Amino acid sequence: MKISVHITLFIKKNKNQKLKEFKKIYESFFTLSKNTKIFVHTNVKIKDFRKNLNFIYHDISQEDPYRLTWKCRSMMELQKDSFDYFIYSEDDTLFTKKNFNYWLKNKNYLNKNKYNLGFVRVEKSQIDNSLWTTDQFVQLDEYIVLNKKKFIVLKNPYFAMWIYDKLEFNNFIKSKFWNLHNWRGLNSFTKLYDREKSAVGWHGLNMNRYIATVIPLNNKKVPNSCLINHTSNKYVTERGRIHVSLKNLIKKDIHLFKKPNFSKIEIIYREVIFFIYWKLRFNFKTIKKKILKK
Repeated sequence: MKISVHITLFIKKNKNQKLKEFKKIYESFFTLSKNTKIFVHTNVKIKDFRKNLNFIYHDISQEDPYRLTWKCRSMMELQKDSFDYFIYSEDDTLFTKKNFNYWLKNKNYLNKNKYNLGFVRVEKSQIDNSLWTTDQFVQLDEYIVLNKKKFIVLKNPYFAMWIYDKLEFNNFIKSKFWNLHNWRGLNSFTKLYDREKSAVGWHGLNMNRYIATVIPLNNKKVPNSCLINHTSNKYVTERGRIHVSLKNLIKKDIHLFKKPNFSKIEIIYREVIFFIYWKLRFNFKTIKKKILKK
């Protein structure tokens, strides 16, 4: 089982500390298989110091630093026939063997039915050790049933990484979403910037490969195997304001999922409203900055 893992590692300062924190991430990826190779795409020069751990330097001094997240794709495309599984991840996503086994167990029959198997990123509160989601901003209340098993639908399918088998990966390459310049990430369905567009893979809300991204539902609880730790732990201080605690993630009353089917007129209306909102928001932020400078 050959696995190709590509990670974006942006280093602004404290290089040694960053590499020390990163060690936990790559060591966890190495547990997936003896034939795991890791390719780290970074903006600073780092010597390879471990077998199958490769650092690839990219000079992005004249570019938007978030474009670093797209530098891996040309190399991944060259590898399309050399590995069985392909993973892209940010540098603070702790993906474990338990996560991988959970994905292997469930992904095939979900893919056949046009559903993507998801994960839930979590952070731990230093106040009471409670877990909080980083990407789910409202409670989940929709489910599907496949093979007599319930799956809850993620409102936000983003979890800062993606994983596909060789067949799915090769189809992904052929889609327009493989190229940054071929599709919009900022629209009425989703708000993705360059970094998020890379990390969402092929399961964004504005894409047509999957009906939805789902996770198993066991007695109205989320299984631990689908939880991935966001090691930077930087959002948990906002708990209760924009994120949902893991224990309250599933609503008491849930209903069967029905994918929205928007008409062309409804889509145009959404886009117009979004365009007006975004323009007003941008102008307000600009005015606010000017006022604060005075």
